[in-house]
Amino acid sequence: MADLTKAEKILIAAKRLDAKGHAVFSAEDLVVEAFRIFPADFALKGYPEYPDNNSILTLLMGKDARLIVSGWVEKTGTKKYRLTTKGAHDAAALADGVGVEHGGTTTSRSSRQTEEALGHLFTSDAFQKLRDGDAEGITFHQFCRFLGLAAPDTWQKIQGKIQATRHVVDEARKLGEAGQNLRLNFRGANHTYAPDDLMTLKTVFDTLGARFKREMDAWERKLRAR
Repeated sequence: MADLTKAEKILIAAKRLDAKGHAVFSAEDLVVEAFRIFPADFALKGYPEYPDNNSILTLLMGKDARLIVSGWVEKTGTKKYRLTTKGAHDAAALADGVGVEHGGTTTSRSSRQTEEALGHLFTSDAFQKLRDGDAEGITFHQFCRFLGLAAPDTWQKIQGKIQATRHVVDEARKLGEAGQNLRLNFRGANHTYAPDDLMTLKTVFDTLGARFKREMDAWERKLRAR
């Protein structure tokens, strides 16, 4: 398993938990599952029969929080987490690449997560304004809402949300380039989006990301200074 980093191995463990029906899992669940799959990598030094909690938790909750920053896992409560659509996709690809069982490539739950994410993006003010030709009228606040960002977010959480959104809009772009329509159910209503709509999500993400880079950089400096 030398081809995978520790963060990638923990991601595969998160995917295994998700495949077992743990839509939300605890940090302790992830410690046990990662140790079960990769005991040599996550054993406590001198005590190979026990997991080294810190080697896992630092990648989940530490300053680096690699699993959060990469958009693979999102926090849902105190020491509670869930796998993102991006996390499920990347975990399957990583595990397949090294021949590790990961519990399947997709689930109905991850499909619902994708529908929820796309529904949020399509109903955002940022998307509506750009599609209606009012790109200049989009505010920084509306861009943040498009990404799902909130004022109390940590910088790690912000980075994770940006990566997760990038994954969703890239997948939507691929469907659009293939000429496919998208039908989804969001907030109890059925919606249909044409290929142009799907590709517009990527335009919103890229255009506004460039326009509001200064504001995002300032936000990052403020949070890192705390």
